[in-house]
Formats: sequence, C-alpha cells, structure tokens
Amino acid sequence: MTAIADPFLNNRADYLPPGSLFSQFIVPPFFQRISIFADQGSVRILGGRGCGKTMFIRYFSHGSSFDSNRDDIPQSELKTVGLYLRPDTGFCGLMIPEWLGPYQAKLAFSHYVALNLLKDACQSLDSIGSARFANGPIAVGDPRLSPALAKQLGLTDRHVSSLEAELDLKLVELESWVRNPKHSPIPSFVSFTSVVPRFAQDVAASSPQLAEFAFRAFIDEFENLQSEHREVVCDAIKHPSSRLVVHIAHKKQAVVDFKTSSDERVVEGHDLRTIDLDKELSVEGEFELLAAELFLLRVTQGQGKFDCPLFQPALLHDQRHLAHRLSKAYRDQVLRCVREILPSCSAASIAREVVQDPSLRRRLREMIQKGLVLQGLDKKVNPDDLISSTQPQASIVMGALLNRRSQIDKDLLSQYYAAVANPRDSDAFFKVGGWIDNNLHGCLFHLYAGLPRRPNINYAGFDRFCMMADPNLRFFQALCHATLSIAYKRQSGNEVSGQLKVDVETQATAAKQVSDKLFQDILQLGSHGSKLLEITGRLGRIFEAFNRRRSQSEPEVNHFSIDNADRANLSTQAEMLLREAKIWSVLYEAKDTKNKADYDIAQSDLILNPIYAPHFNISYRKRRKVTLRAPHADILLCQSTAQYEVVLKQLVDPADQDPSGDDAMTLF
Repeated sequence: MTAIADPFLNNRADYLPPGSLFSQFIVPPFFQRISIFADQGSVRILGGRGCGKTMFIRYFSHGSSFDSNRDDIPQSELKTVGLYLRPDTGFCGLMIPEWLGPYQAKLAFSHYVALNLLKDACQSLDSIGSARFANGPIAVGDPRLSPALAKQLGLTDRHVSSLEAELDLKLVELESWVRNPKHSPIPSFVSFTSVVPRFAQDVAASSPQLAEFAFRAFIDEFENLQSEHREVVCDAIKHPSSRLVVHIAHKKQAVVDFKTSSDERVVEGHDLRTIDLDKELSVEGEFELLAAELFLLRVTQGQGKFDCPLFQPALLHDQRHLAHRLSKAYRDQVLRCVREILPSCSAASIAREVVQDPSLRRRLREMIQKGLVLQGLDKKVNPDDLISSTQPQASIVMGALLNRRSQIDKDLLSQYYAAVANPRDSDAFFKVGGWIDNNLHGCLFHLYAGLPRRPNINYAGFDRFCMMADPNLRFFQALCHATLSIAYKRQSGNEVSGQLKVDVETQATAAKQVSDKLFQDILQLGSHGSKLLEITGRLGRIFEAFNRRRSQSEPEVNHFSIDNADRANLSTQAEMLLREAKIWSVLYEAKDTKNKADYDIAQSDLILNPIYAPHFNISYRKRRKVTLRAPHADILLCQSTAQYEVVLKQLVDPADQDPSGDDAMTLF
C-alpha cells in the first residue's frame, strides 16, 4: 500500500524508470516565453543541483515525445527525435591518453557515444511505431540500412531489427579493450557524428512519412566528462549535421572552457544558446505555481484528498494546456488549495504567540530587561510594562531597539505607551517609523533561536517551503515528504478521513529535519565535500552569531559579499572553493542590488542556500549581508579554525549576543 508521502521520494529523474517521463513531467511556465528547441542550433541547459536538468531533457527524448498517453502528436516531431545519453563517468574515466594513448582515447570515446546513441535510435523507432500522431499512426516497419552504414558497423544483416543486438556485442568488445588494452583486439572505431546522421538518413529514405526524420542528442552531465571527451562533443556542436544536433546539460559554473579538438572554441550565440533553468524559474510567482502543481500531483499519486476542482493531472504534461494553467482562476485555486494543506502563520500571528507563550514571553522579557540595563532604565521601568498583548509586534521590536547602544529616540518609551493606550491605532508608531517592517522578522528568529528544541514555526507553510527550496524542486519535495511522513506516518490516502491539512508545528519539525540532513549531505558533494561542509558550518555560525544579537541592528543577515576591488587578493584555493560551493548550490551568486551609496563598487552577493536556514536557526529571506575584505574571506574559506574564530569575534561583538540555547558553538 502506498503511503501519502511515498510519491515525494521520486524526487530525482534517476529514480524514475527509463523511457518515458511524460506523465511525471510538469511543463513549466517559462515554456510560454522561450524557444525551446525550435531551431537547428545546439542548446546547453544550465542549472544548479536539483533544479530538474535531467527531467527537462528526458522530457524531450523520444520516450516522452512519443508517449502512448500523448494525443495528437504533430508529425513535425519527427524532425527532432530526441536521444538521451548520460555517459558512464567511471568507464569513460578509463578512456584517457595515459591509459589508451592520445588519439585512441578520443576515438574510443566517440565510438562509445556512437554505440549508445545508435541503441537509443533503434528504440526510438519502437516509440514512433506506438505513437498517437494527429494524422494517424506511422508504420515504421523494419528499415534497411545503407551499404555504407552496414560497412561502417561491420553488419551482415542490414535490417534495423538486428542492429541493437550487434550494438550490445560491440559495447562488450569496447569495454573489454578499454579495460585490457594490451590483451584485447582494438575495436573498429566509428564516429557518432558520422553513423548517427547516416542512420537517420537511412530511416528517412525508408518511407515518405519519415522523409524529414532527424535526431537531437542530449548529453547529460557534460561537466563530468574528461576535457578530451568534451572536445569531441564540442566538435559536434561546432559542426552540426542536418540530421543530428547535439545539446548538452551541465551544472552552472562547472564548465568554463568549450574548446574543440582544434584551437577553435564553441561560442555562445553563434554555435549554441543557453537555457538557464534557475534563471527561468526565478521569475516571480512561477516557482510557487510549479511547486504547488507538483505537490498536488504527488498527493494525487498517494491518493490523498484535497479540494481543487480545476486541478487535473493530465493537463500538466502537455504545453497545449499551459494557457489554462497560467490563468488567474486556475492559479488562485491551486495555490489556495496547497496553502490550506500547508498553512503558515503570519509574522503578526507569531508575534501574538510570543507574548502568550510562557517560554517565548520569558525570552522576550529577558531581552527587554537587558536593553533597559543598557539604557540605564532598569530602575525606572518594569520590563513587563513593555510587553503588551494588544501591541505584540511593537513589544517585540522594542526589545531590539532598547539593546542598541545609540539612543534611538528619547521619546521612544512615551510613544510606545501612547500606542498601547490607543488600541484603535495598533502598532501605529512602530509601523510609521518602519521599525516593525525592518525588524520584526529578525526579532522572531532571534527569540525562537533561544529555544532550539521548540519547533520554529517561522519555517512552516507552503510559501516558506518555496522560499527555502527555490529553485530546487528536489529540496521542495524533501520538505513535503518529511512533513507528510510525520503527519500521517505510513497511512495511505484512503486511510485518512477528510482533506489533508498539516499543522505548523509538524511542518516546522520537518523543515528542521530536512535541513539537518541536507547539511550533513554536503560531505558527499564532489571531491571537496569535507571543505564545503566546513565552509557552510563557518558561514552558518557567522549568521547565527548575527541572529543572536539582542540589538538586531542589522537583522536577518544571511549572505555576504567580497569587495570587488579586493577580490583579486583572494587566494587561488579560496577562489576554487567558492566555485565549488556555487557548482554544488551550497552558495548562490546574485547581483548586489542594495549598495548603500552611489559610489560603492559593484559587488556580487554570495547567498548561503536557504535550505540550511533551519539548521542554523537563521532567516531564509535575502535581506541583509556582511561585506568581507579578501583576507577575512580567505580565512573563512580555507584557513585554520583558530584564525576563523578571531574573525568571527571581529565581525560580531560577543557582548551583544545571547548565549546559544544549546551552546551549539561547534562547527557542526
């Protein structure tokens, strides 16, 4: 029996069966505004870890394009029959000059690609034969290959039906030689840029209905290939064929050189164009809609109950229904439904919770008391008089303002008392002054951080899940899986009475569990996982220290920048680790839009992935940053713990910090 949460475990394309992903793929909103693969040029698909690159390109492969559940397929799809290849990096890692020789290493890799693409090409004919074309079925039959291709492949039987078995034998032959080059016969190499277009030409010649038959090949995880092998692929991009166009997918920042086998390089705009999935998903509101639809699709697969009449899973997978899904009525209903299942508390309601809950109220009282001592008012003012059930937001912000060494306003207390005395003008003074808008969220994170065993409901709710996960759909599904697992255990949808709804405490507990796990998983990221884990821990401690400041003079600090004028002074190792952190989405880079003065030098913000916010009890909102000089950044990224501790104390005054609720001042 399938539990409600189980479908959310299918959060990687690798976990899904080979072949069609048509019924699993949700056409994203950005399909309305970009040309996907309409021209004959090559495309590279970029994105961070977990943004859906593999799912995206497998949707355009023949298994999904000609899925038997897809109706009215246009015959024009035969012009761009998709082939998919994710090279076996372990096996390809043996095809190196040091092992096979400089020329044979490249020839062997091209041969490997040719055999795998031809296997998929044979399977594509089966997909086409079962497809539901708008003008009726197409009888592919069993085409005969040309004498030229048969000679290239050493075939005795020229029918496609016998080719696939031959290809398996040739792959075994290649593997035997690659692993034992001195003791096995050298295969008769072929180039994929020659045999795959020729295969397409032979199929096109077999029937008038297939006259425009051509392939587009998707090479996944391009960044994991050896540099010599990337050159082979870049050769194909630089010199496309009318019957074969090569597309690639790789992580952002992971590939910086697109050199061909000659001195030429693949040039953006001329030889290929880019689809940046992170950038496309960042358009306001689009990630939320996609995440909401994904949530309802997974809940449907788990037989969960919800109230959303306009939502129909069958409409998610075909671009023809995108206009309906982008309509206001549809969008509003889908988002409303998911927000009802995963509700959140507003900052104002959390503020009311603070003044009503004994433990949180005690934390606030201590904060106000220390502020009164700092201002020399502890003998004149009772801290309880500054906690109002009718003015909870003002009370909480007052706790931070009193802890600031500079006197904010000599009439601050009298104006607070006046606001409390006038319930009709609730929080008026603090709202007009911007104190609540600028400080309330930071104060709430500060108060909850002192109670680390208390579920922090600042992280609960569909919209907050989106803010922590965006643009990573894998992280979003992990949050949903943990939430539903805690709420409903192993229950199936049929065992749950009524519609689904999960309380905020359960959601907050799930967010913390997922964040903790993903933090530990950093260790497994690439060849520098241990250093990335250390860097993340150090950054998290810095932001955690800012959050523990009672003054909250710069609330919600959760990202940093390095002065561009000073960036050249970063060590080579620090630059390498920064790049690795961006490749693995531990850090995101964004243009600085909040320079405090016109004369500030343009900088880039480096944002700690918000999914780690619950682990450190810090804000997930991109609000304020700390600007580091190169020496400090270098210490943070790659110097000793002792040096890092000195920098931490320089950045955040220990005297302004509340002690951690669980003394969690260790790196991990």
